[in-house]
Amino acid sequence: MVLNNRFRLSHMVVGGSIAMSALALSVMPAYADVAKQPVVSVATMSVPQSRSALLSQLPRGVSLRYLNQLSSLYAANHMQPMWQDRTAVQQFQQQLAEVALSGVQPQFTQWVQALTNPDVSGMARDAVLSDAMLGYLQFVSGVTATKGSWLYSSVPYAMAEPPTTLVNNWQLSIRDGRLNTFVKSLEPAHPQYAAMHKALKNLLADARPWPVVSDGPSLKPGDLSADMPALREVLQRTGMLEGDASVKPTPVPDAQPLQSPASQDPNAVISPSTTAVTDLTKQQPSPEAEPAKAASVSVIDNRYTPELVEAVKRFQQWQGLASDGVIGKRTREWLNVSPQTRATLLALNIQRLRILPGEVNTGIMVNIPNYSLIYYQNGAEVLSSRVIVGRPTRKTPLMNSELNNVVVNPPWNVPTTLIREDIIPKAMHDPGYFDRHGYRLFSGWSSDAEVVNPYMIDWASVSPRNFPYRIQQAPGANNSLGRYKFNMPSQDAIYLHDTPNHGLFEKDIRALSSGCVRVNKASTLANMLLQDAGWNDARVSSALKEGNTKYVPIRHRIPVRLYYLTAWVSEDGKPQFRTDIYNYDDTVRSGAKIAAQAERLFQL
Repeated sequence: MVLNNRFRLSHMVVGGSIAMSALALSVMPAYADVAKQPVVSVATMSVPQSRSALLSQLPRGVSLRYLNQLSSLYAANHMQPMWQDRTAVQQFQQQLAEVALSGVQPQFTQWVQALTNPDVSGMARDAVLSDAMLGYLQFVSGVTATKGSWLYSSVPYAMAEPPTTLVNNWQLSIRDGRLNTFVKSLEPAHPQYAAMHKALKNLLADARPWPVVSDGPSLKPGDLSADMPALREVLQRTGMLEGDASVKPTPVPDAQPLQSPASQDPNAVISPSTTAVTDLTKQQPSPEAEPAKAASVSVIDNRYTPELVEAVKRFQQWQGLASDGVIGKRTREWLNVSPQTRATLLALNIQRLRILPGEVNTGIMVNIPNYSLIYYQNGAEVLSSRVIVGRPTRKTPLMNSELNNVVVNPPWNVPTTLIREDIIPKAMHDPGYFDRHGYRLFSGWSSDAEVVNPYMIDWASVSPRNFPYRIQQAPGANNSLGRYKFNMPSQDAIYLHDTPNHGLFEKDIRALSSGCVRVNKASTLANMLLQDAGWNDARVSSALKEGNTKYVPIRHRIPVRLYYLTAWVSEDGKPQFRTDIYNYDDTVRSGAKIAAQAERLFQL
């Protein structure tokens, strides 16, 4: 995924019996414009009267989440409709539908259902729109305040009253005739939003049944399978068949086409938002009817032909998978993701834009599920690289920090988690494990800590949970951090670093580390940062040859953001999707259930 200085992503009141008579005359047809209602002329009414008026307008089964607050607001507005700007209604309904599709809070699903209910019209619809606005204001403000944690959790956030300031701004916009401007200001302030919004609408509009490629053994070029007609339709509808000039899969930074099917880790997690794959019984041609012709048609239709193989490779590259043409588990699962499900993935990632910068002047951006790093200087992309991130059991955290120094020939102080879970269980029965892996033991964490001989430890008195020693791997070619480490403040002890095993960057699923980020082009990044610190090439070469550890401060701290985006739109307008390695996209399962209703809100 590539970002430029615009952060483009290619590679977040009244009531009473008199009022009721007047309101009864103003009931609108389903989905009609609220602005067409006659304005109710009512004297000042109390909050209890307003509450009664609102409740009397609601059809059975429809309720207001913020009834108390709405009663006060409508009383203050003399029971006048708040949604008389048709453009504002359309804008708000689409933003509301996007949140509902993301699945982050079930209450938004209820609002979408109410707003697409033909029985909810007139002032009832006005009240539901206002109710949804209060919930939306809480969401918009809360996402930022919680640093996006709501968008990466399978547990819905708690509903609460929105900030008073935002509610007041909303009411002022109604009074001043600026409601549409106010609603538009609630969109994600990010240059990706418009493109993602458009792509989402296009995907939702495709309500045709989606073909299913059934589960089974991996399909290789030349194989016969009854799934070929379904495969061909999927490839045709996704624009992957040869001859579609619009298809330009986004290249992965520093990537080469991957040919080995072994690189597809069968244990990797496909986006959990994909629909379940169901085996379908395929009807074969009847042998009783024109047997020779039927057999010929079956072989031709069911052959995994070179044309389909090339289209599958394009599809795999589009999804960030190894483009080997073999239809394995992950490829098959992505083939079965319908346009509606892809729309929900876009909807969730639209909300994630709210916590990302719209412009990057100077800084390093790492998109975890895309395994990519982009370095910007003065608004221009100067480096893109593949990265390796934490495996699902040791996730790389989402975080913002700043690089403050580069370590040349770094030692590696093994993290406590690795000591407890990986090293000590092995070394307790084999103290020679430390020497074989280049580890040294120290009596503590101070600079004057003494080296400890592992053979002198009473292993019967220690355990993985109470191991009192520091374990360090000396600098060198086999050091787990490679030749460079890039330090930044982190409560989780997360940093960027080199690695001695660059072969792992050839894998498509690169969630392999214990949490830190391994950089394929670490040498290039280090040289750029060291030059800024006054080092020339000769000095860098000399330091590497010497082998001694050097800590080099960075003159100007470099902002670093580790973020998580599984869907975006590339510069050619093609939506991109990546495997959800940490299961952060689980919420879209519920959003997919209301895809049809959400699509109706986009049309109203």
